[in-house]
Amino acid sequence: MIVPVKKISATVGLALAISSAYAQADSANVATDSAAADTAKHFQWWSAVPVLGYTEETELQYGAMVNFFIPSSFKGGNSQEIDIAAYGSTRKQFQFAATPYFYLAHDRISGWLDFRYQNWVGHFFGIGNDVDMDDYISFDRETFFFMALVESNLGLPPSLQFFRYGMVLDINHSTMEFKEYDGEIALPANADGWRTALGYHLTVDTRDNPNWARHGMYLQWEHRFYTDAIGDFGFTYQELDLRTYGETIWNTSMAVGLVWQRSDGDVPFEYMAGPDGIKRFRGVEMKYFRDNQALIMQVELRKELFWRLAGDIFFEGGKVGPYFSQLLRNEWHRSVGFGGKFALNKSERLYARAEFSWVDFKSLGMTFYFREAF
Repeated sequence: MIVPVKKISATVGLALAISSAYAQADSANVATDSAAADTAKHFQWWSAVPVLGYTEETELQYGAMVNFFIPSSFKGGNSQEIDIAAYGSTRKQFQFAATPYFYLAHDRISGWLDFRYQNWVGHFFGIGNDVDMDDYISFDRETFFFMALVESNLGLPPSLQFFRYGMVLDINHSTMEFKEYDGEIALPANADGWRTALGYHLTVDTRDNPNWARHGMYLQWEHRFYTDAIGDFGFTYQELDLRTYGETIWNTSMAVGLVWQRSDGDVPFEYMAGPDGIKRFRGVEMKYFRDNQALIMQVELRKELFWRLAGDIFFEGGKVGPYFSQLLRNEWHRSVGFGGKFALNKSERLYARAEFSWVDFKSLGMTFYFREAF
């Protein structure tokens, strides 16, 4: 969950985790082999995190995150998971999201489903890299969103098990009402309607863990095709995501990420390339700066502290442009920050995080979310 802010006059963050009791599971009900049954004897089945915050952007914000875990049917396999989050604010903003993560056929087939409803007050800062955080058009948006990814390495030799291929589906319906505005920002041309896409997804993944990775690398290429045959817009979206992980001194892990995005065609303004503010360039509103192409760089140090607590410090840079050569010439937006983490499930390395960012060395931002940023 993100709490984007321009300036913070007061901020209160509460992240109390309530872990489930550890189940004494019967091996016949949990797995098909004795190794899985031994693992499941002390398996954590769920966790919950209430979050409370205050910013100028949202006023009082309140909500909760709940995670349910299902043990793997074999030793060393990935646990399946269902994440549920709901939150609202005193500015009549509300969002509900449910995301199941699944692993089938001895983890040879995997993916996730994302169901989301949002009734939100947002801000449009215009298009381009040079935007003014104090100049925007407010809008009310209602969105029904479904996205799914299924990927597999079936049919590949053992030497290529780190490679996965798959398909991605995106179905989104949004309606927006823009508030009166007398400034120089032009209203977006594309707003209401259906966004419907099917695309392909290619991944090289050698990480030791999908949540908090300490070793390995992750390379993803995704290309989605939105059609006006069964939707209201025809455009394409491409994304290249490169991450690498390693260990430094004092048992500290380091993550480095680079993301390039591109959108072409009759693109609704919220699908233009730019930061999401939750995982990519934290502490700003979603697509605070946006254009046809975006480049985002991230470096983060992560350290386990004691009990279920951990912390991180990070540096992020991002910029957008209408085409690649202009993108490279444009100046970087920069952000530094730090945060605290609470382990929702230590065996799965799943943490909830609360982070502060200093954006462009001018404005403060705050982010609440579970899972790592990248």
